[in-house]
Amino acid sequence: MTGMIGQMKSSVHDARSGRILFLSHCLLNQNACVRGLASQPAVIREIVDLALARDVAIVQMQCPEVGYLGSLRWGQVKKMYGNPMFRRHCRRLAEGVCDLVQTYRDNAHRVIGIVLRDGSPTCGLNCSAVEADEQQVWGGMVWNASPLQRFGPTEGVYTEELKRELQQRGLADVSLFALPEVPEAGSFADALHAIEGAIDSAIEAQETA
Repeated sequence: MTGMIGQMKSSVHDARSGRILFLSHCLLNQNACVRGLASQPAVIREIVDLALARDVAIVQMQCPEVGYLGSLRWGQVKKMYGNPMFRRHCRRLAEGVCDLVQTYRDNAHRVIGIVLRDGSPTCGLNCSAVEADEQQVWGGMVWNASPLQRFGPTEGVYTEELKRELQQRGLADVSLFALPEVPEAGSFADALHAIEGAIDSAIEAQETA
C-alpha cells in the first residue's frame, strides 16, 4: 500500500498557470441580467475565450442584484440601490471576494484583476446608470415608473464597497477593469483590449521572474 501511495504522488503533475481573473457574475451567466440587457445567450464569449487562450483561471463573483432582488427585478439606477441595506449586502460579497484575492496572492498566484460592468448601477466602474433628472422622485407603483436614465461618470454601489474593502486590506493595487453592458456605456473593444494587455503583461512578468 505504501508503494502504491508513493507511485500516485509521483504521477501527479500540477499544471496550474497561477494566473487568475475575477469576473462579474453576468459575464459568465447572461441569465442574471435585467431582462432586455443580455447581449449573448449564455456568456460573454470574448472575455472567456481571451482568458482560456492564455491559460487564465476564472473566478465568478456573485451578482449583488440577483442575490438581493432575484431575477425578476426591474432595471434601477444607482440612487435606488444606494441604501444602507443594499450596501451592507454588497460589503458582505466584497469581503468574500477579497478573502479569495488575499489567499491566492498570499500563495504566489497572480490575480491579474477584477472585471466589472460599466453601465451597471451596482457594478459600474467608469460609469453607472443614474437618473436623468436629479430632482426626480423615485418609488411608487410600476405603472408610474419613469424610464428616464443616463450613464453618469460614477462607480456603482457594489464597486464602491469593493474598492473600500480592497483599500482596507492593503489590496488597492489589484487592477480593476470593466466591460460595458451596452454601447452607450463605452467601447467594448477598447475595454477588452485593456484586459488583454494586462494579461499579456502578467504573463511576461511571470516568465521573466
